[in-house]
Amino acid sequence: METFEEVLARWCDADAAGDVEALASLLADGFRGDGPAGRVLGKAGWPGRVPAGAFRWTRLQVTPSVGVATGTRDGVACTVVGECRAGRWRIVNVQRGS
Repeated sequence: METFEEVLARWCDADAAGDVEALASLLADGFRGDGPAGRVLGKAGWPGRVPAGAFRWTRLQVTPSVGVATGTRDGVACTVVGECRAGRWRIVNVQRGS
């Protein structure tokens, strides 16, 4: 079983590269990306946007079912939340500050 840290690293690479295929398998069906000025994207819309810079996490908290990574992306605060269901980690939310 992959760890949250491994899935987070794969997501970071796929998201920075705009890799639609990889993101489809890493994002949960109910994924929600919350951006500046109230912009919200679901799983279908997230891979189609212009990729942002690399996410660098500075704090990581992981329980058996939830992982939260906080850090920066393009110099702006960012939080990535993952969940583990049936032994598989998925990214469920990305919050990016303005």
